[in-house]
Amino acid sequence: MIIPFFIPHAGCVHRCVFCDQKRITGTAVAPDPKDIPVVIESYLASRPSRKPAEVAFFGGSFTALPDRVQEAYLAPVRPFRASGSISSIRISTRPDCIDPHILALLKNHDVSTVELGVQSMDDGVLAASGRGHASGDTITAVARLRSAGFRVGCQLMPGLPGDSPDCFRKTVATTISLAPDLVRLYPALVLKGTPLEILYRRGEYLPLSLDEAVTWCASAVVAFEQAGIQVARVGLQAGESLADPGAVAAGPWHPAFGQLVRSTIMLERMRAALTVRDVRNPVLAVHPRDLASTVGQHRRNIQELVEEFRLDGLRVIADSDLAQGTVRFIGCAGD
Repeated sequence: MIIPFFIPHAGCVHRCVFCDQKRITGTAVAPDPKDIPVVIESYLASRPSRKPAEVAFFGGSFTALPDRVQEAYLAPVRPFRASGSISSIRISTRPDCIDPHILALLKNHDVSTVELGVQSMDDGVLAASGRGHASGDTITAVARLRSAGFRVGCQLMPGLPGDSPDCFRKTVATTISLAPDLVRLYPALVLKGTPLEILYRRGEYLPLSLDEAVTWCASAVVAFEQAGIQVARVGLQAGESLADPGAVAAGPWHPAFGQLVRSTIMLERMRAALTVRDVRNPVLAVHPRDLASTVGQHRRNIQELVEEFRLDGLRVIADSDLAQGTVRFIGCAGD
């Protein structure tokens, strides 16, 4: 279980064209450090099991805050770490806000995971998006963090100004070469009131369509997982703020975006399992956790393959012995 604390825009020294942390997190004000123990106790009391939980500070640029503010947030977590009820602490920050002094401060307060707002590994995309850092800062930050023993996460945002399929593929390849422990994929959205909305209204920026974003992210997920890198999340979490009418002015917003991506991946694997066979009523097996993504929303994957292969029917069953992400042809219905 993750116990999240959102500090929207705290420590941010740049206004990125796409950003509105208050709307994304649904939180307008950063928490008061004195309230942190109360919140942690509340989460621990309601957790479904006795497994240790993780405290996470999201939004903003944590390590760009003054030292005293960082310590004010981290110090209240220390007793919970000492008791074992909190297993780890993670923070998110900018790639250009990692230096030896910061590493020592984070180590002293038992931070274990640092997620970097990488967004892109193309300097032109970063400049057009107002990030204020370069790809080289990410390379340096990841190396420093890994050398100091931290788990490293990279947050990527496909579809920013100046991005393209080839550009994003290079971002994915470069990120893989850095060997982070995890990645998150958040396709760029045009949020109301952001500089990106101005560019969009002027016709100076065209966001990805939903189909484009799903295709880009599906390829990236496959590449990362083949490289042994965990994909922690795909798409922004659906919250009340993003669901407000007009909150997303344009772009590939979908409340179940991650499932669309997984369904696309499983569709290709189902297609590969059927291509080499001449069958009428095939039965495919997948891991139980993949069942919904394999069938697709409104059985879209089933319908598409039945039409494509001119099948009489297509059945998908669950098999807990299979690895997640695997599709196995097991025969034909009625055999």
